[in-house]
Amino acid sequence: MSINSLLNTARDAMTAQQLAVQIASQNIANASTAGYSKQRVDMQASLPTVFPYGSVGTGVSIAGITRARDSLLDSAYRNNAAGSAAANASSTALGQIQSVFGEPSDTGLSASLDAFFSAWSDLSADPTNSAAKSVVRQQGQNLASTLNRFASQINLIDQNNREGMNSDVGQVNMLAKQIAELNNKIVTAQSNGQPANDLSDQRDLLLDQITSLTGGQVVPHANGSVAVYAAGAMIVDDTTVKPLEVYDGQPPEIRYANSTTAIHGIGGALGAKLDISATQIPTIMSKLDALASGLVTSVNAIHNGATTFSGNPPVAGTAGNFFDVTVPPPAGGDPRLTALGIRLSPTLAGADDVAASGPGAAGPGDNSAALALANLRTAAQSLTSIAGSTTATLSDYFNETVGGLATATQQAQDEATVQSTLASNADTTRQSVSGVSTDEELIDIIQHQHAYQAAARLVSVVNDMMESLVTMGQ
Repeated sequence: MSINSLLNTARDAMTAQQLAVQIASQNIANASTAGYSKQRVDMQASLPTVFPYGSVGTGVSIAGITRARDSLLDSAYRNNAAGSAAANASSTALGQIQSVFGEPSDTGLSASLDAFFSAWSDLSADPTNSAAKSVVRQQGQNLASTLNRFASQINLIDQNNREGMNSDVGQVNMLAKQIAELNNKIVTAQSNGQPANDLSDQRDLLLDQITSLTGGQVVPHANGSVAVYAAGAMIVDDTTVKPLEVYDGQPPEIRYANSTTAIHGIGGALGAKLDISATQIPTIMSKLDALASGLVTSVNAIHNGATTFSGNPPVAGTAGNFFDVTVPPPAGGDPRLTALGIRLSPTLAGADDVAASGPGAAGPGDNSAALALANLRTAAQSLTSIAGSTTATLSDYFNETVGGLATATQQAQDEATVQSTLASNADTTRQSVSGVSTDEELIDIIQHQHAYQAAARLVSVVNDMMESLVTMGQ
């Protein structure tokens, strides 16, 4: 072995240790950079020189620079993050709907129903009292307005949720385009023998985001590119992107752009929002509509044809509908047998149009109509919504609806808490592999610094050896 081989060994060692310090510095600099994976210099023993008496090592060589990343931990985190995003979206939307009802409340629908039937009960005790009739009319108006307000607010939540879906789909399409561009750059870099660590980190960060939105799965390819599938539907594969769009009908759907075929089973935040507007809100609105329809039908069945008395002396007349059932509704209006469309009948212009007496009543003292209407408070009715048919009083039906919503909201909140914890734990586990610990990097720097100094010392020793050889030759 020559003196030159010793110098080469020292030089290679100094180069390798210098690069290791550089990479450790890079790690420290990016300790707080989102998506950054710590990097390491892979060193290996250089090929030895073979002599008759055996092989003699020639030092160290740099095999490459790799990033610390575990695909299994990435997959586990993305699955949990998608679940967390879905649960949070559901919890938020259901919480907003629950706040619309605000039960128990003195101004909610339960209170309005109770006040309406109590007003009929008061009128039955004094059927000629004009003030009591005015109260009945006013409470009917309040009840209709409460249903109108609830329906309008829930429709607004639905509208905002749909806007959120469109925003999410736009985000998915943008992320897919960026992933495709990075796929191209990574494949090009790796085909030229260059590491693509920083590009891969950028892509992984985008993959975290797109899978959180869609619950998608990442499929790596041998050439370094990846594909993303959501519910089996390809979103991006290598450099190919298939944009999505929202079909804003009822139910809303996620489709490929310019396609009429829905993509079913999308998860993540987008899937949760889709479920809210496609299932949750329509079910709740259908129950409110069933309640409004039952109210209008049952009240009108008694009031229409009942007897009114007005004037002095009282003159009998035939009452019309209490609630409007105009079909079709006035231009620009809503169907009257719905929570959004329920209105007082145009024929119910004033207190004299409120009937307390039954059909063919002999005099204004008859209270049979008012009593029958008051008894609707406890009368079971057949109510049908898209959730099914049931027989219940109006108050019990509404309370069951609110109770079911409260249960669903609590379950969504609990699920959000659980999923958030799972996602946090998965991220912690992932960061234990790919995250940067500044303390560890500083220790590595010291170790590589000592190794560099030792290699430099070897150069000094070799220099002394060469001087000795020169001196001996003189």
